[in-house]
Amino acid sequence: MAVMLHKFRPFSESYFNTMSWQTIQTQPLHGLAGGVEQAMAASREEMKSLLCSLIAQKSISGHEQGLVQFAHQWAGEHGFTTDVWQSTDQLVAAYPQGHARHISLANRPTLVLGIACCNPSRPALIFNAHSDVVDAPAPERWKFKPWMATVTDDRVYGRGACDVKGPLVSALWAMYSVSQSLGGPANAPVLLELVPGEEDAVGLGTLTSVLRGYHADCSIVLEPTESLPRLASRGGLRFAIGVSGKAVHGTVKWLGEDAIAATRKVLDALDQMERDYNCIAPDPLFSDCPIARPITVDFIQGGQWQGMVADECRCAGYFEMLPGDSLEVWQQQFRSDLLRKLSAVGIPANSLTVEFTETYRGHRTPPDALISRLAEKAVAESPANTQWQGWKAFNSGCEAGLRANLHNTPTLIWGPGSLAQAHAADEFVNFSEVERVAAMFARTIDEWLRLR
Repeated sequence: MAVMLHKFRPFSESYFNTMSWQTIQTQPLHGLAGGVEQAMAASREEMKSLLCSLIAQKSISGHEQGLVQFAHQWAGEHGFTTDVWQSTDQLVAAYPQGHARHISLANRPTLVLGIACCNPSRPALIFNAHSDVVDAPAPERWKFKPWMATVTDDRVYGRGACDVKGPLVSALWAMYSVSQSLGGPANAPVLLELVPGEEDAVGLGTLTSVLRGYHADCSIVLEPTESLPRLASRGGLRFAIGVSGKAVHGTVKWLGEDAIAATRKVLDALDQMERDYNCIAPDPLFSDCPIARPITVDFIQGGQWQGMVADECRCAGYFEMLPGDSLEVWQQQFRSDLLRKLSAVGIPANSLTVEFTETYRGHRTPPDALISRLAEKAVAESPANTQWQGWKAFNSGCEAGLRANLHNTPTLIWGPGSLAQAHAADEFVNFSEVERVAAMFARTIDEWLRLR
């Protein structure tokens, strides 16, 4: 059964009339003390099993289809409305995300599922999760098998456990528990979009959902945020730097120009730029982060044959910025600073290429936006809310920037787990965190529906 599409409406707090924050603060949650809480407790073991099954789906970027098919079947069996489709590279080609270097969208479906709703034209709350994970290319470095969930005490180990299959289960658990308690269709749309490609090209997957016609009045992007909602995310550039040299036999290397040696100077320059950029217009939301604008090289390749001075070397990586940074301005500054620093150490500009193969914008949602206030209230009512110390940012780029910039959608990032475990060997999430966040999501959904 397909969900009706939700045409974009500019978000306005006036839509909610004078159903004020005072009303939100003083009215008790009408479901969690009863039906929702019971539904959550009754489905606890099923949700742990669901997380293990999702981890077992080897959904590396470009190979998300099996996981999406599994989630589609599970959603249908649990009473959700579903819409699954296949987008094309031609469809997204007119947008910046479609221009980015990315794996083809062929065989990479998008799924939107939702609580059955009697009035789909009302404002929609959309959860967003990416279906892909990074690879685990050296399983021998893992204590636990990366593609088979291992449960030890409270921890669930496996690739994608916290990025983002644990957060995905929190949202599904909350949506399912609320739907079980309603006794009928919801009075406003609560949806979850499962999109391809975040680990490959940020924003591309969410764009496929937007182009399908799904538009959110508020959005929660599922990422590992240590169980607390975050209201801002980073923008970023993916850079590729090429160095040209002159190949000669290694025994007469002084006659050549070593591109690998020159690339060492490129890495030194990038390290210095990262330090320099720490001092420029810091953002208090990122005050816990010792690096304001990380520059991370994740790929180096050079040389063509053994025993030779390399005539070419290439490195690539990400330059991640603060929400208010202009991508265009910083792209120019990155390029000019790099060329200037390398010229000073004898690397001429005509031996270098600097390309930007992907861009994505950061975002910031006001703390007084409705979704921010609902989330803050849900955290305050959580039994374990002692960690809350005010609003902070998510220290990475993610899908949040797409809708926030395209439609000015108030967007939070939220989920169990930590970036310290994401992409690491023996990645894990604490199931108690998955459950805690599911309860806070349920409170947020409950309030959202009541305000309708």
